[in-house]
Parts: sequence; structure tokens; C-alpha cells
Amino acid sequence: MTLVTVYSRTLAMLRPERGVAIALVVANLAIAAAQFAEPFLFGRIIDRLSRNDAHPAAHPWSEILPWLIAWAAFGIFSILATVLVALHADRLSHRRRLAVMADYFDHVLDLPLSFHSANHSGRLLKIMLEGAQGMAGLWLSFFRENCASAVALFILLPMTLFVNWRLAGVLIVLVFVFGFLTAYVVRQTETLQGTVERHSAELAEHTSDAFGNISVVQSFTRVGVESRAMRRIASQLLAAQLPVLSWWALATVATRASATLSILVIFVLGTWLHFQGLATVGEIVTFINFATMLVARLEQLVGFANVLLLQVPKLADFFAVTDLPPALADKPDALDAGRLNGHVVFSNVTFSYDPKRVAVADLDIDVAPGETVALVGPTGSGKSTTLGLLHRVFDPQKGSITIDGIDIRDMTLESLRRNIGVVFQEPMLFARSIEENLRVGKPEATTEEIALALERAQAADFVSRNPEGVSALVGERGRSLSGGERQRLSIARALLKDPPIMIFDEATSALDATTERQIQAALERATHGRTTFVIAHRLATIRNANRILVFEHGRIVESGTFDELLAADGKFATLARAQYMTREAKRDPETAALVREAPHVEDAMPSRVS
Repeated sequence: MTLVTVYSRTLAMLRPERGVAIALVVANLAIAAAQFAEPFLFGRIIDRLSRNDAHPAAHPWSEILPWLIAWAAFGIFSILATVLVALHADRLSHRRRLAVMADYFDHVLDLPLSFHSANHSGRLLKIMLEGAQGMAGLWLSFFRENCASAVALFILLPMTLFVNWRLAGVLIVLVFVFGFLTAYVVRQTETLQGTVERHSAELAEHTSDAFGNISVVQSFTRVGVESRAMRRIASQLLAAQLPVLSWWALATVATRASATLSILVIFVLGTWLHFQGLATVGEIVTFINFATMLVARLEQLVGFANVLLLQVPKLADFFAVTDLPPALADKPDALDAGRLNGHVVFSNVTFSYDPKRVAVADLDIDVAPGETVALVGPTGSGKSTTLGLLHRVFDPQKGSITIDGIDIRDMTLESLRRNIGVVFQEPMLFARSIEENLRVGKPEATTEEIALALERAQAADFVSRNPEGVSALVGERGRSLSGGERQRLSIARALLKDPPIMIFDEATSALDATTERQIQAALERATHGRTTFVIAHRLATIRNANRILVFEHGRIVESGTFDELLAADGKFATLARAQYMTREAKRDPETAALVREAPHVEDAMPSRVS
């Protein structure tokens, strides 16, 4: 994005409070006019004094006093108006900064999982903070300085031609020199600043990565390695930043030199014009004051151009994120589904992440309310994608998914997901209290409901052992808890939501054998009467499923009960045979025995498994 595009979009972010913004712009117009009037009035006073020296008046104050009063009035108005503008500009800037951050936060939460997989969370946080802060700074400088400076340069400066066009010409030349110099420096540093921002983003990502994996860093003695890598990135950042700083230092020196030269030229030229009778002493004084004021305005604009150049890459990143379309959007006539019964039907569903890779193809699944269906198959076979389609992480390119006969795309996303509880393989807890984590699915839950959900998830014991109980903080991503404890809280969170449809994505993968068996029994009770989908690699966890769907390359290749699939001696039997030739048999001897008894399997099973 160009500087002009970024700046115009930044100002457009003030649109929700356009009334206040317009009032501040009008106030800046008045301030600029008042500040330009002061040198003009002062020059008139000097001319009246000079005339009085040549021709003394009987009442000199009668000629000077009105000009003095007007001069003082404009000065007092400028001071008061500047204070009021600064005060309201500050408040407007802070309000909009927080609002922009909130809008960005909401937008990023709605972006597809593919976006989050490809973008580091530390980078997204950096973009939000730096983008909002950069906008706030530009808004403040616009209302405090740049708006009045623009008015002075492009509206009031040409009016000085009517005072003395010869002296005004010097000021206009000064403005053109400043403009050319600033544009040249901007062109030289624009690309360089983009490199600076890339190194800055890399620094934020590396730091966030190290902090987020501190256990690995310390356990594998990588403190020195990570520190050296961070310092290397910092050195690259500094090396990229120094040329930018050098260019703007040169611009500052040139600005100061041009200012001094311009004032000297006005004084010398004005003196010569005075001797020729083409300029009064008051006009010379007026234009020297004009020059001093314009130099200050131009220095502000040069400083602003520097700041804008520094902010453009950050704001461009901010707008690039906010310009991305959300993952899904409700139809204009989407309905609130209320509480569903849970009759789920996939009809010829096909979905691909990209044209070269089909994730699932031609899925036809009909699940009755209260039925438990397990999905098994090798990694990448389409199991998680199938259930992601059910709770609309993404929509199919072909076919439809209905619940109780209603296409899920015709429901509001909120009402659909209100009816589905998901237990992920990774618990994904917030760095908040146990109670706050549980209330994610049901904010209005009672204390009794929370206690029941913890009991069903076999989590009540370890929570009660904590002195702070459900008020205990779990740390970032639940680090203060064991893997099994985190997963049990994740299960309790889904159970507290009390949805008619449940999805378990390897929900017991982080649990020991004893706890797994306890939770399996609890889950069977808790999911009774609910439509339940289970993704499992440990086949013992789906022994009692009503139906098992075997996936391969995005398609369902087998379907049936556990016993039926073993008897068929197909893909599922092969998976079972491979699994129960391993230590898994020790975890579940009963299922291992069942697998051994299946056709064509007994010869492959060693006697030690029994």
C-alpha cells in the first residue's frame, strides 16, 4: 500500500465519530487563520508606529489600540482553541484506538483456521497493538498539527501574495524546496522501512515462540541458542534501521539550513525593496514572522512524513488482516435453530483445501439421534475434516449437511455451534481460572451444574484437592495442570454445555489406562441420548460404538459395528491387528482377545499378547 492509501484509510477509521472529527477540522481551520492573522496584525502595528515617527499624531493610541486589541484577541483565541482541540483529539484518539483493537480482535476470531495455522499468534498480536497505536499517533498529529499545517500551506500561504507578492514568492519557493526534499527522502527510505518491519515481525515471532515453549527451551538447554538467535535478529533489525535514520537526519539538517537561509533572504530582499519603496518595515516584519511560522509548520510535516513512513508497513499489515474475508458468514435470512434433536445427514459431501488435494469426497452418512458413530483411519484420511464440516469450520464445495432436515448453512453459526460440543485432542485452555474455562460453553451455568460436569469428567477429585478449587488459575494453556487433568477439564467444559451433539477428537489420548477406562464409562453415561461422533486411534475407546466408519484417502471404505468389521477382515481388521500386536493389548486385554479370535488374525497374533 502507498503512503497516501494507508493515510487515507487511517483517517477513514474515524468515520464512526465523524461528527467530532469534522468539528476538530473546523477548529483547526480557525486556529490556522488566527495564527496567520497575528503576523499580519503585528506588521500593521509596526507600520502605524513608523508613520507616527514621521508624522506625530495628536492621539497616537487611537490608531494603534484597535490593532493591538485584535492582535491580542487572535493570540488568546489561538491558545484556547489549541488547548481544546488537543484535549478532544486525545479523547477521540484513545476511544478509536480501543475500538479499532476490539474490531480487529473480533475479525481475527472469525478468520478461518487455515489463516491461523499459517500465521503466528505473536505476529497477529504485534500487528494489532502496533497498528492501533500507530493509528492513534497519526490521528493525534493530524488534529494537533498536520491539519492546521496543511491549511496554512495550501490555503493561507497563497493569500500572502496580496500582501507583498515579491516577499511571498520567497516563501512559496521555500515550500516547494521542502516538498521536493521530503518526497525524495520518502522514496529513498520506503523500501528500507519495509525491511525493518519484516525483521521486527521476525523478532516478535521468535520471542513469542521461545516464551510459549519455555519448558522445551530449558529442558533441552537451548537458552543460549535462543538468546543468540534473538540477538542475531536484533542486529539485522538495527542494520536495516540505520540507513533510514541517516536519511531522515540528513532531511532534518537540510530543513534547518533552508529555514535559516529563507529568513535571511526575506530580510535582505525586504530591506532592498524598502529602499525602493516597494515594501514597508511592517511588511518585512510580517514576512519574517510568516517565514518563522511556516518553517515550524514544514518541520512538523517533515517529522510527520518520517513517522508516517515508519508506520506504513505496520498499518499495511493491519489492513491486510482486516481486509481478509471471515471464514463463514450467516445468510441474511439464516434462522436460529433452537435446540436440535441431532439427526445428522451428510449427502454427497466433498471438500478440498486446494484444487490439488481433496480432503473428503462423496461422503454419505446418516446418523440417527442418540447414535454413537466412530471415525477411524490413518492420519490425513479425512476424519477431522469431516467433523470440521459438521460444526462449520468450513463449508463443503459440493453436497450438503443437514441436522433435523435443516441445511446447516441455513442456520446461524451461533445457533449451530450452540448445539454441538467439541472435545479437542489438544485441551486448549485459557490462562484463566478453572471455573472461567468451564463457563466458556455455558456462561450462565450454576455451581451445581459445574460440579456435575466435573464429576462426569472424573475431574472433581483433582479440582477439590486444589486449595483454591474452581477459582484456581490454570496458567497459560493450562501449564499448571498435567496432560490428563487438562483433558478432563476440556471434557467437563463440553459436558457443561449440554449439547444434543457431541464430538470427541481423540478426547482420551492424554490419559493413563486407569483414568481412560473411568472416563470412558463416564462418557457413555454423559453421552446417552446424544448424537455422538468419536475420532479415535485407540480402538478400545470405540468398542461400544453403534457404528464405525473407516476412512481412507477422504472416503469411507468400510462401515459397521466393531464385531462386523473384525469379521469382514478388511481395513479395520488390519488396523486392529497392527494395534493389538503392540503394547495396546496390555491396556485392553479384553479387546485384544476379541481381535485374536477374528478370522485370519490368530496366526498373526503372538502368544504373549494374551
